[in-house]
Amino acid sequence: MRFSYTCDDMELRHLRYFVTVAEELNISRASARLRISQPAVSRQLRDLEEELRVALFTREKHGLKLTPAGQSFLAHARDLLRRSIYAVKQMAAFNEQAKETLTVGYIAPVLSSTLTPALRSFSQAHPQAEVALREMTPGEQVKALRAGRIDLALLGNPCPEIEREFSVTVLTRIPFQAVLPDNHLLALRQRIALSELEGEPVIGFSEETFPGRNAAICAACQAAGFTPRFRHHVENLSALLAVVAAGKGVTLAPAEVSQLAHPQAVFVPLAAPVPFVISAAAQRKDGANPLVKELLECCRKGAASKGPSRRVTERRV
Repeated sequence: MRFSYTCDDMELRHLRYFVTVAEELNISRASARLRISQPAVSRQLRDLEEELRVALFTREKHGLKLTPAGQSFLAHARDLLRRSIYAVKQMAAFNEQAKETLTVGYIAPVLSSTLTPALRSFSQAHPQAEVALREMTPGEQVKALRAGRIDLALLGNPCPEIEREFSVTVLTRIPFQAVLPDNHLLALRQRIALSELEGEPVIGFSEETFPGRNAAICAACQAAGFTPRFRHHVENLSALLAVVAAGKGVTLAPAEVSQLAHPQAVFVPLAAPVPFVISAAAQRKDGANPLVKELLECCRKGAASKGPSRRVTERRV
């Protein structure tokens, strides 16, 4: 069966021009909306009327008025334009492969040591997947993971509460190092015993932003024979380094934190047995997205390949 069409010259632009003029009932205002000259708009309307073989407007003293045929055609034109927009949106699914976005929360130290190599491997295996990155404190990551705003949390050392609520994967082990102001008596030493920091004021973290980190510092110090005196508590790693550099106290931090800028603060390795913390990733226990699992595996492999060598006895805290 062969179909024939009598409106061979009608295009969507004719419909857009007509609908705009019908809404304004004024060629000047319609041309301004369309950003097309008045003569061009008038010419397109005449072409449309000739194509349809009906008058769509009557020209009156103060503007235009739709004829009964124009009122009827306005409903058809709007419907056709609406359907064309819908059709374009539907075709987008055929023109592009759908991309799935994963959102990852992370703390700054894991960016180069774990996340960057993981993203490279993951992108090669899944070029159509997109990964959105959100730098957050561990506390912020926990809230975002709980609310479903991120799919994976790279939060460093997890506290026991996090391990109970979420599925936690250990990525690597990282030794603690002493962080001292550069004018401290021990700052020039190649290695110090943790017990040498006894009596020093210690910089800790807000429990809201870094839950469990103070407990890890305290456990390391107590294993060395003393209980630390926390003098200040900071909200993030940058503030930690700044407060130490200002001479307000000393602290312990995972060795990977030394990748951050730390002017006037010095990282000094500890003598054996070296306390270490784990660097972990967390996801919701009900997470069934296979891409999250694959990205997590890439993170595990990336952390293993970049992990620091350890030639001394370690002690987990």
